[in-house]
Amino acid sequence: MVLAAVVQDTNAAATLRLEVEVQPVGTAFQDQTTAVSDPAVAGTRAFVWVGGLQDNTGYHWQARVVDATAASAWVAYGGNAENAADVRVALPVAVNHLEFTQPPSTTTAGETMAPVDVTLKDGQGKVITSFTGNIHIDLSPDANPGGATLGGQQDANAKAGVATFSNLMMTKAGSGYRLEATADGVTPVTSASFGVNPAAWIDPKFIVEPSNTTPNRAITPAVKVAVMDRFGNVATSYPYTLWMQIATDGSPGRNATLDQSGNGRAATAGIATFDNLKIDQLGVGYTLYVAGTGVHRADSQSFDVLVTLP
Repeated sequence: MVLAAVVQDTNAAATLRLEVEVQPVGTAFQDQTTAVSDPAVAGTRAFVWVGGLQDNTGYHWQARVVDATAASAWVAYGGNAENAADVRVALPVAVNHLEFTQPPSTTTAGETMAPVDVTLKDGQGKVITSFTGNIHIDLSPDANPGGATLGGQQDANAKAGVATFSNLMMTKAGSGYRLEATADGVTPVTSASFGVNPAAWIDPKFIVEPSNTTPNRAITPAVKVAVMDRFGNVATSYPYTLWMQIATDGSPGRNATLDQSGNGRAATAGIATFDNLKIDQLGVGYTLYVAGTGVHRADSQSFDVLVTLP
């Protein structure tokens, strides 16, 4: 507790100290100093720090000014009776709370996450080792950008106040996820954010299919292919070039060609954009296929090469 008063002296240049005596209500003053301020110049405010006070206790206090040669009389604070409190100490109620003592870390889709620990602590931050109750964990509804589902065992009984979740898993890639832990009688707690990286690439997928075109004209809009992992996430780290070829030749003579200047494109963040795909002959029911290093082949939907576009 900090007490303060303006200190005065007949000598304006004097260096003064403020002395205080603090006693619980019901204990008479002894005219003995409890605490003293740092030196202060006459006419300024002096501050005294008083420690060691008890919770839920009322106190009264008196003060005096001391200079190099003498001290003033003691003066009780306020105009109230000395059996009335000048101040009452009431410490905040210690509230038990959950804490992620081993928070989630970035993981890979389909892989078991590193163990996550949630601990019950008291208001002073100490682990409540007697707690053996259930703690439930799930994705925070306010931090689930991928619309994901948390897999694994989501309930754990605490041991010595700590619940460990050792087989959590997610399959939806994304960033900014947070976990939320709940237990009876305490406020839910949210973890720091973490991310889920895509799993290994496996399949290409047409995300913009080829549409009808005319001979030797680039298909518009540009055909786009994403490289996917086994959970349907775009494999953003795919480092190779994807190649496009005719799968079904719709020309009358089955001898159409795809312009080779536009049939290979490098993937950027897992997506390849084919902006110059040209077929040289008229035909109905063409399809394309795409392939690349480390992935399966994928075929497009059908399209036509017409004399003119409607």
